[in-house]
Amino acid sequence: MSSSKIWKLHCRDKVYDGSPFIKIFKDKVELPSGDIIDDYHRIEVNNAVMLLIENDDNQLLVYEEYRHGIGEVSYTFPAGGIENNETPNVAAAREAREELGISFNHCKLLKSYIVSGSYMFSELSMMSIKNIIEISEPNEKDIENPDVLWLSKKDVKDAISNHEFKGLTYATAALLWLFNKDEKR
Repeated sequence: MSSSKIWKLHCRDKVYDGSPFIKIFKDKVELPSGDIIDDYHRIEVNNAVMLLIENDDNQLLVYEEYRHGIGEVSYTFPAGGIENNETPNVAAAREAREELGISFNHCKLLKSYIVSGSYMFSELSMMSIKNIIEISEPNEKDIENPDVLWLSKKDVKDAISNHEFKGLTYATAALLWLFNKDEKR
């Protein structure tokens, strides 16, 4: 990468600390042109995992739930923050157990993405989960109280076309699952 494109950080001030969920900073940065921006914002949220859980019938587990940030019901996926220096695989196992009462014999990182390159936000690791085993009732009930759906490949494509995945991260994960399914054939 050309160093002529790198911005220089002069200082970073914490504006809001909503730990452990969110922190907001105001950066003073110098652009390669020499221009100074006194109030470039950085939003930090914990890194997280998103679980793309597939059953033996090649169906994808999808949540249908209200998402307050969107203000609508949307298709989503089980997900949660990576805690205490967990690996994505360990976080995926914990989230699957907590939210759904399942364990699994297959867990593979499909891709990790920074949610917002402009503001940092977080790194979201999208995990392929297969060979699931029901082990208990869920440990925790999500405040969104999701309905669990199992969607076929065609159903997932239709849901994307019909804008049922309202959030970009959810739509990206659904497309990644489809891409991964198509790649294997």
